[in-house]
Amino acid sequence: MLVRLEVNNLAAIREATLELAPGLNVLTGETGAGKSLLVDALALLLGERAEGLIGPYGDSLLVTAFFQGGEERVLSRRVGARSTPRIDGEVVSLKELQEEAERWLSLHAQHAALALLSPKRQRELLDALLPSPLLQAYREAYAHHQTLLGEKRALEEALRAKSEREDLLRFQLREIQAAKPRPGEDLALEEEARRLRHLETLRERAGRAYALLADEGLSPLESAVRELRQGGRYDPALEALAKDLEAALEGAEAVARELEGYLEGLEADPGRLAQVEERLALLERLKRKYGPTLEDVLAHGERAEAELAALEGGEARLQDLDQALKAAEEALWQAGEALGKARREAAKGLEKAMGEELAALGLPQARFQVAFTPLPEPGPFGLEEVAFRFAASPHLPLSPLSAASGGELSRIALALALLTGAEAPTVVFDEMDAGVGGETAWKLAERLARLGEKRQVLVVTHLPQVAARAHRHLKVVKEGSEVRVEVLEGEARVRELARLLSGQYTEAALSHARLLLEAG
Repeated sequence: MLVRLEVNNLAAIREATLELAPGLNVLTGETGAGKSLLVDALALLLGERAEGLIGPYGDSLLVTAFFQGGEERVLSRRVGARSTPRIDGEVVSLKELQEEAERWLSLHAQHAALALLSPKRQRELLDALLPSPLLQAYREAYAHHQTLLGEKRALEEALRAKSEREDLLRFQLREIQAAKPRPGEDLALEEEARRLRHLETLRERAGRAYALLADEGLSPLESAVRELRQGGRYDPALEALAKDLEAALEGAEAVARELEGYLEGLEADPGRLAQVEERLALLERLKRKYGPTLEDVLAHGERAEAELAALEGGEARLQDLDQALKAAEEALWQAGEALGKARREAAKGLEKAMGEELAALGLPQARFQVAFTPLPEPGPFGLEEVAFRFAASPHLPLSPLSAASGGELSRIALALALLTGAEAPTVVFDEMDAGVGGETAWKLAERLARLGEKRQVLVVTHLPQVAARAHRHLKVVKEGSEVRVEVLEGEARVRELARLLSGQYTEAALSHARLLLEAG
C-alpha cells in the first residue's frame, strides 16, 4: 500500500506530505484548492506528462511515493529540464518506473492515461473470473507450439542451405582427416626442424666435446683416483674423496659414450629437413583455418562430423516435427476453445453484474458489454481479443471505455474492482461522485468502504457520505498562493463534514455531521 506521498513544487504546492492509512482514505477541500494536483502527482509516477505542473518555487518538481507490502519500494520522479525517474534511488527509464508503479497503484480519473483503457488490462480483469488451470493450460500449450514452430523454422532454414553446407563440411573433414594431425605433433616437429637446420653446428660442438674427453681427457681423473686410493689407506677422508672422484669419472665416461652415439646419429639425411618443413607448413595451414592449436583443429573436425550427421538426418527430423506440430496445434486450439468458452460464460455474468452495480452507482440506464474479436491465429493469450464496451444511455451506441467521462470511468473501475477482485494494492479515484447525491451517494460510499476492506483506497470526493466512511480524512487547504494538506480528526473532521453537507457550520449541520460519523 501507499504509506506516504511527498510532493515538492507541483503547481501551487510548495511542499506537501500525505500520510495514508490502510483502508479508505478520502481527500476533500474547497473547489480550486488543488485536490486533483495530488492525483496528478501519482499520475506522474504512472508515466503521465508534466506539462504546466512545475510550480514557481524552483526549476523542477519532485514526487516521491513510499510503498509497503511484503517489501518496501520508493518510487520518485523529478521533472525539470529533463525527467529523472528512480526506483529505490536508482535511475531507471520512465517505462520501468511506470511498470513498477502499476504493480502498486491504479488510478482512475478523467485526465490520467488509465490502464483500464488498455485491451490487456480489460482481458486481465475478465480472466480474473476464470479458473486458473484454464489459463495455465493455454499458456503451456501456446509455449509448446511456439517452441516446435521455432525449431521447425530453424531446421527448414538449415535444410535450404544444406547442400552448400554439407559440401563445405565434407571438404573440411576430408582436409583434417587426410592430414591426420596428432596433439602436440607440431611442437615435436618444430624441435626436430631446429635440430636439422643446425646439424653442422651440433656435429662440430659435440665432436669437440667428445674429442676432449676421449683424447686423454679422462686420464688425469683416472690418475687422481689412483693417488687418492693409495692415500686413503692412511686417511679415510682421502678414501671418501676418491669415491666422489670415481663417481665423477664414471659420469664423464657415460657422457663420452653418449656423445659417441649422438655423433653417430647425426648422419645427414638430405630429405628429412624438407619432409619436416613440409609437414609443419601443412599443420600451420590447418591451424590458421581451424586453430589456433592442433587440439582446436581436431575439435573442429569432430564438430563438422556431428553436424554432417545431423544434416543428413534433417529430413527425418522435419517429418517428426510436422507430426508433433500437428498434435500441438490441435491441443492449442482445444485449450483456446475451452478458454474462449469460459470467457464468454464469465462475460455474461459480468455484464449482468455490472449493469446492477452501475445502476446502484447512479447510472441506471448504463449498458456494459464484453466484446470478443477472433484472432486470425492463436495468440499468446487466447484465440480472441477482449474489449469492454459502455454506453451511459440506451440512446447511445456501445463504445470503447475511452469515450466515457471521468466520473463514469471511475464508477466502472469501482464496479469492476468489486466484481473481479483484480486491482493493484492501492486504488485512486477522482471525479467519481460528479452529479451523485441522495441514495446513490450512500451506495457509492458503501461500495468504496467495501473495497477498502480488501484494498487501500484514496478518493477525491465532495460527498459527506463517502468522507464519513473513511479510515483517514485528508483536507487540502489553500492559503494565499500556497497549498497544504491536513489530517482531520475530532472536531475538525466534524466541521469539514458539515461544510460538505451544507456549506455552513450551523448547529444542525454539525449535528448531522456527527450522526454521519457515528453511522460510518
